[in-house]
Amino acid sequence: MLTKLVKKLWKGEYVSIRDYEAEAAIKQGGLKLIHNNKVMYLESHQIEKLKPSSKVFKSKTGGKDYQLIDIKFLPDDPRQEKLI
Repeated sequence: MLTKLVKKLWKGEYVSIRDYEAEAAIKQGGLKLIHNNKVMYLESHQIEKLKPSSKVFKSKTGGKDYQLIDIKFLPDDPRQEKLI
C-alpha cells in the first residue's frame, strides 16, 4: 500500500495526487492518505475508477509530465478495524 502524507487540502476538502502516484498505488494494492492525523484508505479498484484532470502539468525538476487527480478527503472512522 502506498502512503501519502498531505499537508493541505485543495478547496478545503480535496486531496490532489499525480497520475503516476495513482498507478503506483494500484500496483501496490491501494493508497493510504494522511492529513492532520486523519487517515483515508483507497483500494486498487477504487483508484482505477478515478479520472485525472485534462490539464497536463510540466515537471519543474525535468521529470515526467503529469495530470492531477482530485479526491474528496473523507477520513475513515477510527473506531472501525481495517482489514489487511
